[in-house]
Amino acid sequence: MNRTTKIVAVAALALCSASSVLGQRVSFGFVGGTPLTRDFPITRMFYTNPEISNDLIAFDWFSDTRTFLAGLSVEIDLGKGISLEGNVLHRTLHLQRRNVFPNGSSEYLGEVTPSTWEWPILAKYRLPVRGAVRPFIEAGPSFRTRHNQVPAEPSQFGATAGTGVEFRFGRFKVSPALRYTRWQYDGDFPRAATKRDQIEFVTGISYATSIPSWQLGKRKLRLGLVGGTPLTGGLKELRRPERLDEEQGYMGGIAVELDLSRRVSIEVNGLYRPFRARSYGAQFDPSGALIPSDYGFEFTVVTWQFPALAKYRLLPASKVRPVLEAGPSFRAAGNLNGYNPSHFGITAGGGIETSYRAMKISPVLRYTRWAKDPAGTVRSASTAANQVEFLCSFTF
Repeated sequence: MNRTTKIVAVAALALCSASSVLGQRVSFGFVGGTPLTRDFPITRMFYTNPEISNDLIAFDWFSDTRTFLAGLSVEIDLGKGISLEGNVLHRTLHLQRRNVFPNGSSEYLGEVTPSTWEWPILAKYRLPVRGAVRPFIEAGPSFRTRHNQVPAEPSQFGATAGTGVEFRFGRFKVSPALRYTRWQYDGDFPRAATKRDQIEFVTGISYATSIPSWQLGKRKLRLGLVGGTPLTGGLKELRRPERLDEEQGYMGGIAVELDLSRRVSIEVNGLYRPFRARSYGAQFDPSGALIPSDYGFEFTVVTWQFPALAKYRLLPASKVRPVLEAGPSFRAAGNLNGYNPSHFGITAGGGIETSYRAMKISPVLRYTRWAKDPAGTVRSASTAANQVEFLCSFTF
């Protein structure tokens, strides 16, 4: 089990503890703010251009622009001042470029704007203060993804800690906070490394509701999280002597389920799954024969999967209920790196389902057959049609 899977497992265990506080509230809302630190540190390299100067010319990567970050939040109250909060935050980074000449003059070369999503999962503790104003502290892992191809590839893991104050107005909460995130190192040139230490000022506005009240019409509506790991690769293998080493990694997201009867329900997931791999090309040896290259190129293809599945329970009155599910799956992609994943597939799966107080736990094994990638896609940049995944959902 890699570090990412362990973090997802810890988050799932934290959600399990929420079931012991049946009747506690869950808050949904928006969160927004601004970074207080630069997106990128100044990185300087030198080169020569005899047409301009015989002296060294400096080339800078830097960031002087700060923009907003904004997204959605969900928070589960675990009782005794403790809660678990998850955010989905969009943030655009600004990487600017310039030449600095020996005489001190400079030439601005424009900027590129990596589009990122941040996913902090934070345990929050409110200090035992009476009244509608309560200070809090928070900490937990943060994840990050990039959706466009630029010279920067922001690292995907970090740790976040913060402090703030929560104001309550009935069911509404306003929570300004100051957060610090330490990101994993991005890597060396030719990548432009982001600033590892980030400070952000954010404010959340949310509305609290109780778990038993979630209904659509007269039918029970369940919301929660789903996560797991793919058991097969998402990218096609390359023809020898080239090769592709793909990480199996993780996948996770949200689950929405509507109970139609004791036996039948409809479940829709929004699953984030990155295809992370290193490709190795080929080179010629002195005799002219092709041999594998030792140099590998790391890349990531970002995908979102949206299965919409009909679920059937074989023993609805049992404590442990076998479950069958099937339906269409849809897929969106970004940060393509030459790939163009197909957008439609068919999913079928099976597993079990059990309940503990307000929470339903459902581990399943799923198989998806994806359509062929769009016409014109070369084999060396094709996705795999057959995918098997193990997932476990926690819904309330």
